[in-house]
Formats: sequence, structure tokens, C-alpha cells
Amino acid sequence: MARIRHESQLERYAPPGHHGTVNVRLIEKDFCGTFEMALGILEPGGTAERHDHDVEYQVLYVLEGLCDVELGDDPAVECGPGTVIEIPPKVSHFVASKGETPLKILVLYSPPLPPRKDIVLD
Repeated sequence: MARIRHESQLERYAPPGHHGTVNVRLIEKDFCGTFEMALGILEPGGTAERHDHDVEYQVLYVLEGLCDVELGDDPAVECGPGTVIEIPPKVSHFVASKGETPLKILVLYSPPLPPRKDIVLD
């Protein structure tokens, strides 16, 4: 199914365990079944609390803003625009938006995440 849509037409949601975060689901898992992609927007001070994924690989690409990222037991690394963060399954990770502007990141999961209790926003 080919289609063209604008971000403003897509579902916005707050993922569980995230604070000050709004995601926009850019590519749903039903598009091809092998990945999904979201735009993550974290307000200054917003976080993705420490968690991991059982079988999903996750890639974060920082578009705008700054964040601290912790992977496993490694110390936090400051990440800015152009940074690519690769997170294999079962690696715990934590993200904290810092600075005075929102953090904007592309988030990819492969395979797509299983159903969870996202809070759908208007």
C-alpha cells in the first residue's frame, strides 16, 4: 500500500515508562511487518525510564536537541543532532532530554513492538 501522509495526520501517544514524551507513529507495524518507526519528542527534563526489550532491536537518531543516554552499565553519554544510538535486545537503556529545547528523535524497532498500554493523545 503506497501512501503519503503528514505527521499532523498521525496518531500521537505517550509510551509507558516515559515522562514528558509524545511520540508520533510514522510507520505502523502493519506496513511491512518487519519494523516500525516513530518520532519521539521529549520536553526538557523528559525521560524514557530504564528498560529493555526482549527481542526488539532499537535505533535512535537524534534530529534536534540534547540528551544523556545510558546503555547497560556504561556511564551516560551526551548525544546531539546526528547521533545514532543502536540498542540490541535485552540491553537496558535510559534517555533524558536536557537543555532548553525539546529533544526530537527518530525511533526504529525491529521487529515491531508487541501490543502495550500506550496512552493515545489527541
